[in-house]
Amino acid sequence: LMIGSEGTLGVITEATLRLLPIPAVTVSLLIPFPDLDSAIRTVPKIMRAKQVPTAVEFMQKEVILAATEYLGKQFPDTSSDAYLLVSYDGPNRNVVDLALDEVAELCINNGAVDALISDTPERQQSVWTARGTFLEAIKASTTEMDECDVVVPRGEIAGFIQYCSTLEKEYNLRIMSFGHAGDGNLHIYALRDDLDQETWNQKLKLVFDKMYRRADDIGGKVSGEHGIGYAKKGFLKESESPVLMQLMIGIKNTFDSKGIMNPGKVM
Repeated sequence: LMIGSEGTLGVITEATLRLLPIPAVTVSLLIPFPDLDSAIRTVPKIMRAKQVPTAVEFMQKEVILAATEYLGKQFPDTSSDAYLLVSYDGPNRNVVDLALDEVAELCINNGAVDALISDTPERQQSVWTARGTFLEAIKASTTEMDECDVVVPRGEIAGFIQYCSTLEKEYNLRIMSFGHAGDGNLHIYALRDDLDQETWNQKLKLVFDKMYRRADDIGGKVSGEHGIGYAKKGFLKESESPVLMQLMIGIKNTFDSKGIMNPGKVM
């Protein structure tokens, strides 16, 4: 309750945490697919495998190319339109190899072009450094940007990204995306490029309104991991029931009757 309240219920002055040990072995697979739909359709099968991965990321060719240009370094593969980046860890290499073999075969059987293993520090760094710079690479490619941070059911990811592509064409507004395929958390970026301020503001509002409504229509939520804050208050009220909003207000008033904790946020 406190962790998800964005500072609106109180201030945590002390916390005791239990840390997990560093895994003995961590290995990643970069898995190219001919299209995003076939990649995303494979994710639920990966999640049902014997060993659950520690990460399942999706990425598309255009954002990878933006990252390689930004870093000035080559990515292991840029020949396909869509990729999954899947990681496993374990107490020894044998345990991890069993998981890798299972998921590699599963992906190949479901349309993957290949399964490229990253089993050395250098190979791991090459893929995860690129993944870690996606945001900065997108930012460097434009004059201004804004993010639509939604979460949708895993099976709806490809359809939602396709919907964003439709909006991109409809409004002549460049849109780039990547995200966490394992939990449906998406990062969608609208890019201003050379639009004047008034046109940018108008298009951004129209496009984001449609994105948030589509996410709600398919069983998603208006925020995956970046919170509500100021910007999404209106979208939250539109997407959640009056009963839930009143419950949230009641909890807020119980914890913070004077309204001094991060005022004006969330509700």
